[in-house]
Amino acid sequence: MQFLAAMGHSVPRWDIGTLTLVAVYERPDLRVANANYAIAKGGLTTAAAIPNPVLGLSPTYNSTNTFPSPWKIGPVISFLVTSFGARPASIAAARASIVASREVILTAAWQERTRVRNALLALWQAREQAKLANRSANYSGAGLTVLSQRYAAGMVSATALNLQRLTAEQARFAATEAVRRERLAKASIATAIGLPKVALSGITIDVSAFSHIKPPKELDILAQNALVERPAVQAALARYVAAQDRLRVVIDEQYPAFNIGPGYNFDQGANKFLLSLALPLPIFNQNQGPIAVARAQRHLAAAQFDQVQQRVLGGIDTSRTDWRASLDVTIAAERAAGSATRNERLALSDFRAGATGRLRLIGAQQAAILAQQDALTARIQARVALGHLEDALHHVFFRSAS
Repeated sequence: MQFLAAMGHSVPRWDIGTLTLVAVYERPDLRVANANYAIAKGGLTTAAAIPNPVLGLSPTYNSTNTFPSPWKIGPVISFLVTSFGARPASIAAARASIVASREVILTAAWQERTRVRNALLALWQAREQAKLANRSANYSGAGLTVLSQRYAAGMVSATALNLQRLTAEQARFAATEAVRRERLAKASIATAIGLPKVALSGITIDVSAFSHIKPPKELDILAQNALVERPAVQAALARYVAAQDRLRVVIDEQYPAFNIGPGYNFDQGANKFLLSLALPLPIFNQNQGPIAVARAQRHLAAAQFDQVQQRVLGGIDTSRTDWRASLDVTIAAERAAGSATRNERLALSDFRAGATGRLRLIGAQQAAILAQQDALTARIQARVALGHLEDALHHVFFRSAS
């Protein structure tokens, strides 16, 4: 609650926004990404550090020459002098790794929102289906009552009565199943936010973000931005930059580092000043093995960058196609549901006028429910498609009603 208050939700309404913040706070995924980010920052500290000097001390005692002193003693301090470009390249690689780790944090945060959104959408779907299932069960029960009365009067056959009884039982089963799905959806929400199901007891979960959706605009611009700015793309680009800089490091290491060390010796009573120089001789290899590995890693990073961009582009194209097709299906289903609702009103009017019986009214009501269930299925598919489009573009479309 303190975290939510700090984020501007002192009196939270438990909707997609606040529940996503709960998931960010409670689930370990973002903490893992933050820990990797801290490791990457430590890598920059390591790359920028200047190597410490080395103190050497090797006292020697000469037992055959005791005058003026049998001792030979003195410190030598060695300094490592690296190649000119290795350290800047290492620093650049570390900075690129930090950028990649930061983008991974953004990806992890979005994934938390995706889990919460999918769980809330499942709850909205279960609630809407339960409403229609209950109405269908009520109509089927009313139809069974009418047919039972007519059967008792000898107006219908036992077969017709049994068929209606079977329809009523199936409708009651569908209503009970809808309740089960609603309970399961609540448990999924608890899992998505990283808390036990009991934590949701007594609170009202707001799913108004899915009640009315607005068609997204400027999809071409959003798609172009996603191909450049999505965290996964930025992370892949940063990994390529890091691989390029690591290649620079091993290429610069062809020119070996050397140790230079000024020193002093007290040598059997004489003061001696030293200057040591240690330099590896690149005779048998010129660091070609590490260079080959680093070059291959750069090619791998480049291929992975292309892979990520193609995956993002494919996801955008697929989700846009699904969204547009779902809109067409929804429009057709809504049109059919509207026609069925108008027929239901006409049947009700005829029934009240005494022109038709109650059984025909119930039939019209059940037909309207079936059409509304088809329309609900289309709306659910459209919302699922819009959720996929959200993920592909990393752009928020579902917002709770204010």
